[in-house]
Amino acid sequence: MPRIALLIFLIFASSSILNAQNRRSKDTKVGFIGGYVYAEVNGENEDAKWNDYGSGGYAGAFVDIYITEKFHLQPALNLAYVNDFKIIYLPLMLKYQIGQRGFNVQAGTQVTYLLGGEDDIGTKDQFGWELGAGLGMDITKSIFIQGRYTYEVSRRKVDDFLGLPSQDFKFNNIMIGIGYRLSPVDRL
Repeated sequence: MPRIALLIFLIFASSSILNAQNRRSKDTKVGFIGGYVYAEVNGENEDAKWNDYGSGGYAGAFVDIYITEKFHLQPALNLAYVNDFKIIYLPLMLKYQIGQRGFNVQAGTQVTYLLGGEDDIGTKDQFGWELGAGLGMDITKSIFIQGRYTYEVSRRKVDDFLGLPSQDFKFNNIMIGIGYRLSPVDRL
C-alpha cells in the first residue's frame, strides 16, 4: 500500500511539473534545487532513549505556484543521501513574500519515505510526516537560497536495530539549499 501511495504522488507531482513547464505561465515557476541536509534521529524503546546525527546532500525539483502576489504554494520532490540512507522528501510549503526584494517565510508539511541504506535495519513504517518552517531569499531573478527546519510528528518503528528490540524513532532535519528557476521572477 505505501508503494502505491508513493507511486500516485510521484505521478501527480510529475504531471504538475510537466504541466507547469508546458504552460510557462507567469504565475507558475518550475526549477531545480540541491544542497546540504543535516538529520537528527531520535529513538526510544521501553529501556532507553538515544539519538544520532548524520549529514549529506539532496537534489530535486519544485513547482512554485503563485496564489497571490504575496502567497505562493511550493510542492517539491527531493532525494537525499544521509549516512548511507536514501530518503525521499516530499515538502508542500506555503511561502509568504516579504517586500519586493525576494525575501520569503515558509511554513508547511513534508512527507518522508525512508528507502533504507547499506545496513538492513528492518524498518516497519517507511513513511514519516513532518511540520516545517524556513526562510528564503532570491539572489537573482532565477537563483535563490533557502533554509528549512522540519520536525517529525509521526513515529516510525524499527525491528532489531543494533541488536536491540523494537524501537520507535523519528527524524528532524535542517536543509540548506540553492535553487534555479527555469523561468525568472518579475521582482528584484
